[in-house]
Amino acid sequence: MSENLTKAQQRAVQYWFVDGLAEIAAGLASLLLALFFVIWPYIIKTRWSLLIFFAVAFAVSFGLRLVIQRIKERTTYPRTGYVAPLTGFENKRALVIAVAFTVLLLAVNFYLTLQGPKALLWSPGVAGLVFAFIFSLTGYWSGLRRLYFLALFCCLTGILLVFLRIGYLLGVAVLTGLIGVILLYFGIRARRAYLRQNPSASA
Repeated sequence: MSENLTKAQQRAVQYWFVDGLAEIAAGLASLLLALFFVIWPYIIKTRWSLLIFFAVAFAVSFGLRLVIQRIKERTTYPRTGYVAPLTGFENKRALVIAVAFTVLLLAVNFYLTLQGPKALLWSPGVAGLVFAFIFSLTGYWSGLRRLYFLALFCCLTGILLVFLRIGYLLGVAVLTGLIGVILLYFGIRARRAYLRQNPSASA
C-alpha cells in the first residue's frame, strides 16, 4: 500500500514537469539571477548581499510558480487533466532536509562574506552545491533522470569555476547562466513534445 502511494505521488510530481513549463520558468529565473549577479556590484555593496539575494530568489520563484499555474490552467489541464502535486508539507522528511540545508547554506555564505574577498572565491562552488542539491532532491521526487544530470553538471561546474578564480559574482553569474540555458533547452523540448502529442480539443 505504501509503495503504491509513493508511486502515485511520484507520478503527480512528474506531471508538473510533463509540459516543460516548470523548466522554462526555472531557466528564465536562472538567467535573471545571472544578470542580477553581473549588475550587483553597481547596485549595492554590503556584507548582507548574499542574504538579500536569497530573499529575492525566493520571491522570484514564488512569482514564477503563480505564472506557471495560470498557464497550466489554460493550456495543460484542458488537454490532459489536473493532478495536484505533492507539497513539501505533505512530505515532512523532504521539507526538513530542504530547510536544514538552506539554513546551513545561508550560514556558510554569511561566514564566507565575513572572511573577505579570498573566501568569497568559493561562492561558485557553494552555489554549485546548492543547485546540485535542489536538482537531486527534485529528481528523487520526480524520478526524472535529466535532473540528476543537471545536479552533476552544477557540482562539477561550480568546482571548476572556483579553480578558475574568476571572482565570486562573475563565477556565480556564469554558473546560473549556464544552468538557465540548459533548463530552457530541456523545457522548450518538453513543451514542443507535449503540445505535439496532446493537441488542443478546439484545434
